[in-house]
Amino acid sequence: MKEKVSVTDSGIQSSGLAKDYMEAVAEYIWNGFDAAATTVELIFDTNEIGSINSLSIRDNGSGIDASLLANTFGNFNDSIKRQTFQKSSSNIKGNKGRGRFSFVAFGGKAIWETVYFDAKSNKHVEYDITISGNSKDFYEPQHQQTSASTATGTTVTITDLFDVTGFSFQADAFKSYLAREFGWFLLLNQEKEYQLKINDVPVDYSDIIIEKDVHVFAIKGADGQDNIFKITFVRWKEKIGDKFYFYFLNSQQKEIFKDLTSFNNNAIGFNHSVYVESRYFDRFNAHDEQHSQNLFENNKHNNVFKTLMSKLHDIVRTKQKEFVQGEAAIRLIETYEKTGAIPEFKNNKQDQARKAELISVVKALYCIEPRTFQGLNKEQQKLSIGLINLLLDAGKRPQIVELIGQTINLTSEETQQLLGALHKEK
Repeated sequence: MKEKVSVTDSGIQSSGLAKDYMEAVAEYIWNGFDAAATTVELIFDTNEIGSINSLSIRDNGSGIDASLLANTFGNFNDSIKRQTFQKSSSNIKGNKGRGRFSFVAFGGKAIWETVYFDAKSNKHVEYDITISGNSKDFYEPQHQQTSASTATGTTVTITDLFDVTGFSFQADAFKSYLAREFGWFLLLNQEKEYQLKINDVPVDYSDIIIEKDVHVFAIKGADGQDNIFKITFVRWKEKIGDKFYFYFLNSQQKEIFKDLTSFNNNAIGFNHSVYVESRYFDRFNAHDEQHSQNLFENNKHNNVFKTLMSKLHDIVRTKQKEFVQGEAAIRLIETYEKTGAIPEFKNNKQDQARKAELISVVKALYCIEPRTFQGLNKEQQKLSIGLINLLLDAGKRPQIVELIGQTINLTSEETQQLLGALHKEK
């Protein structure tokens, strides 16, 4: 029997569904991980010319409880997941109730085959659900029966495909998209051996890791005992499918909560994640907004946690400076030379020394505060660099430090860094 979704077909279509097959497939993969799956696999068969008849996304999650269908498939822009959704956790990504309709980006029909454990009957139950692209406001559950399988999970099969072939799901661009979207999550759950596969081959996300650095240190608690923390800093090659977070894991590598780093508003390509593992989080209350009097519970107001956060910010700040001083600064100068923001200098020793000093000062300023040079158009770039060059030519080096100090709160280290770049001509 067909059931009605709490919105019209046109309302679903105009709600902002996935724009292409990559984004659509990602929605179903996230649905699998949201259902506590540890493995999600894309399955398809191709013929000699790469054509495929269907695509299946299979997970070993908890399945879809038939008694909750009205709250899952029946609701739109809302879901059970949304009711328990916490922004401080990565465990639930989908909370809008729209992902199940994403198949319309490249298919005409979707069929869910699911097995779940029914607590009332103490049995495993299986059934299937069908949604057609031309009548998305109806879903049809059928064939419900006791399952011979004791393994829960869901397989969604998309048929009547268009604009895709087998090559679409084997292309490097698609694999790279999955690595960017899910690499941080798979790394977060690597100890639990989470996997994303394409026809039984795991998706490799190692190529998008530019840098991985591990720190281990101890912080003494009020009881005099050392709390050991393992911190893994990762810098990604490209922007990932999550914001830049500190992820806090307990001794079972379960994520307790996450917190934004202080570099989410940068536009310099400093793509990073930080994973923090410790027994300290085995008894941690991430949602305690007041000073807890419970001596057996840790929280954000605890001195150990405050010290930890200070160290974490120091690590990220140091890594960001290293990145800016190296790769980002070189890229900035290359861009400015292409746009003509760096003025032309004659090919003699004196003028080349002037150019070297100008570039050194620009790099130093960029390292101290990258936002100084962000968002500038070509004319603004030329004006900014031209003014710095005029001050250098006029011997106004102290005035540069004074001017920068009025707009940026320089530390003593940053002042020395800038002074070092502002060396006097011989």
